[in-house]
Amino acid sequence: MENKNQALLFDRIQDNYNAFTTEWAALAPEELIEKAEEIYAVQMTKKHLMSCVDEQQAAWLLCYENPLEIMRDRWIAENGMEMVHDEDFSHALWAVMDCQDTERLYALAKEVEQSPDQDRPVTVREFIEKHQGVAYDMMTPGGYVYLTPEKAQLLLDGQSTKGHPGSPEYTLEIPAEELLEQEVVNARFSDGAWHLLSGYIHEMDMEQEQNPMEGVTLC
Repeated sequence: MENKNQALLFDRIQDNYNAFTTEWAALAPEELIEKAEEIYAVQMTKKHLMSCVDEQQAAWLLCYENPLEIMRDRWIAENGMEMVHDEDFSHALWAVMDCQDTERLYALAKEVEQSPDQDRPVTVREFIEKHQGVAYDMMTPGGYVYLTPEKAQLLLDGQSTKGHPGSPEYTLEIPAEELLEQEVVNARFSDGAWHLLSGYIHEMDMEQEQNPMEGVTLC
């Protein structure tokens, strides 16, 4: 799947955000007030960062345990509560990547062993199950499909969905299994939705695949 690092970063940021919300839940009301700027910055970062990150930048951020914290701090430095709030994180991202102190100030991610099947196809079913609660704007072999979070859940439950070949007036029914078992070829997150390109998985029976050298005697 192309843009795999962006998908992994999306998941890492969600984990970081969940950790922050757990921390906030344990605070007293007066402590929450003191952290208002920090909380707002975390929410802004989570909402808008992925729209500004390319694959190379995502790979860099994944080197850190808490990229959400890094970008939160930089956003506060550039857009304090009394300043104009800039939803474009491009400059903040460039700044932290260019800063030589970033590695010294923030914890690096623990090394994760690569799983043996990391390069196997990621199905639409697996992708939606992993990234729930958002919309999906999809280009599939059966046509264009747009799924709200609710429609995505219905699809997982086995309900067919509707697509069109380029014009909504020519709507067609796409069975759930046909769509869910397709491979996610490309994934990009922006404007609150995943933009996916999917295709059929072409599996090769390795046991039946003939070795070009099979049966040849070398002298």
